[in-house]
Amino acid sequence: MKNNSDLQGHIDRNNSMWKIWEEHGVNEETELIVNFHFSSPNRNSTESLCKELLDKNIRFSLNERKKFIFFRTWEISADVEKKWSLYELQEMTKVLFSLSKNVGVTLEGLGAKMPKK
Repeated sequence: MKNNSDLQGHIDRNNSMWKIWEEHGVNEETELIVNFHFSSPNRNSTESLCKELLDKNIRFSLNERKKFIFFRTWEISADVEKKWSLYELQEMTKVLFSLSKNVGVTLEGLGAKMPKK
């Protein structure tokens, strides 16, 4: 099933990314803003995701992009600030992946700005 392999891809990338974050001084006591990136070709799906994020008190920004003359896409960027563990990162990824699939939006990935050492 494609959804399972897509989710596993995110989980695997998170494992690799966490190791890099640790090399930059991140640990379970580090306050970190993790940014989750989504994309959608459909306005209604985008609005549904935005509503779900609001319901979960997750800050987000929305950008509309024109592709060609007739096609548009929406990019959603959601920030979650807290002290993270790898386990919590994986669990939030699973929640947001499932939520995005349920409304027809794609979770593209995540990232974070590293703290100053």
